[in-house]
This record gives sequence, structure tokens and C-alpha cells, in this order.
Amino acid sequence: MTTEKSRGKARTIKARSSDLRAPSESVAKPTDARTPDGRFAAGNRASIAARFTHTIRKALGAKTAEGEALVVARDARRVFGHVLRSLPSDAPPVRALLAVYARHQALHAYYTVKAEAAGLDTPEGLALLAVADRQSQRAERVLVTVHDLARVHAELDGRRPEAGQLPPGFVFADEPSAEPARVRVAGELPPADAPSADDTHPAAAHDQEPQQ
Repeated sequence: MTTEKSRGKARTIKARSSDLRAPSESVAKPTDARTPDGRFAAGNRASIAARFTHTIRKALGAKTAEGEALVVARDARRVFGHVLRSLPSDAPPVRALLAVYARHQALHAYYTVKAEAAGLDTPEGLALLAVADRQSQRAERVLVTVHDLARVHAELDGRRPEAGQLPPGFVFADEPSAEPARVRVAGELPPADAPSADDTHPAAAHDQEPQQ
């Protein structure tokens, strides 16, 4: 619906066909590693990230789980999502280790609730609390490593050059330099006329006899 002024009053009218924009042309699908009908073929790399994400989801718990297993899986997914948003990096190693932490944290909550239902002062409740404590200890140790790993990857991401930029200190091979570069292969002996370390030492000048 559009508004149009008619006889001094603003009236709402339906959009005319001439006011509608022409449909934009759709972008052609890429043909790399695809079959003639557009489906992914063997050897494509577009699904690598999806397979890694599927592995992370399996570590958190399957969606097809039922009952208490489904509760643990949902709790682990919530913990994973909230903690991931607070980290400085979401690199694959960070997400893989974070999934382990989230699972331990969800199991800690599960066994804590089970202990409360059984009675905190009963033998069954105390046994469940012991399991919950072990899960919390593992979760705490993994979380510390996750934070350290996220900081390392955040620093590495900051050092990577942006698209179209060269890394610091990069020099093209065809650029002229004041001195030609000489790369010595490992195990190669220095040239015969090259000064040795003893000749270049400052104390060697005092040991040399004056020439006649």
C-alpha cells in the first residue's frame, strides 16, 4: 500500500504494476566439485565445515536422545553457546575443547539434581554428589585450557594480514637490495675467503703480529 495526495487529501492506494521493481537476476551456482544437476560431487570441500560442526554436536549430545539424556544434551548446548560468545576466538580447536567442557558442566548439573531427588544425606545421594563433584572438577580444568587456547588463537588471528595485504617484512624476490641475499644450505661449508669467527673477534686484532 502507498499514499497519494488526491484533491488535497492523502489517500492510500494499492501499488501499481509500474511501481514494482523488476525481479533481480539470480546468481548462478558455483560449478566447482558439483554434478551437472548442481549437486555436490565427491571431493568437494564445501561440506568440511559442516562435518566438523556435526562432530561438535555429537560431542554435546544427540538431538534424537530421549528422556534424561535429552535434558543433558540441551543443557550442554546452552552452555556451549553462551560461553562461546564470551570467548575472544571461536577457532575450531576452541570449539572442540569447549564442547568437552559444556558436556561436563551439563553432567554436573544432572547428577546434582539426581542427588537432591535421592536425598543429600542418603548414601545414594552422597554417591551422586561425588560424581557431580568429579564432573565439576573436570569442567573447571577444561575451561581454563579453553580460555588460554582462545587467547592464543585471538593473537594469531590479529597477526594474519587482511585480504590484499602482505605480511610485515615481506619483500618481493625481484626487488633490488643493497646486498645480494646469500642462502646457505644446511651442512654447506662457508667459502674459502670468508672470515672465520676468530678473525672477526675484537681480541684477534691484538694477537696479530704487525706485517714487515
